[in-house]
Amino acid sequence: MSPDGPILVIDDDPDLCAMLKRALEHAGHRVVTANDGMEAIRAFELNRPSVLLVDLMMPHLDGEELLRVLGSPRPPVILITASVRREEVADRFKVDATYEKPFDVAHVVATVGRLSAG
Repeated sequence: MSPDGPILVIDDDPDLCAMLKRALEHAGHRVVTANDGMEAIRAFELNRPSVLLVDLMMPHLDGEELLRVLGSPRPPVILITASVRREEVADRFKVDATYEKPFDVAHVVATVGRLSAG
């Protein structure tokens, strides 16, 4: 959990990961991506990200299970999901922001900027 760490984008849709990576890098952020919760745990341990963008519905280890495994303290979390459980999970894990798919990329980039600034 370093303020200088990269942004970790976790989603099982590789196109969505690539799009967010491009947009966040264009805004000056370093970005690491993971396509499921298990991959995210490895990326988290290796990179110590400053902000997590997490989808809830993923194979192997979903976003809710991932947040449970990461525990607290952890970096700020932005949920990006189509799950109807978005608000319930956000409340339970005290996430910092939520976006429903489809979302406005500019709003997500602005929220990442605010959260990564500390």
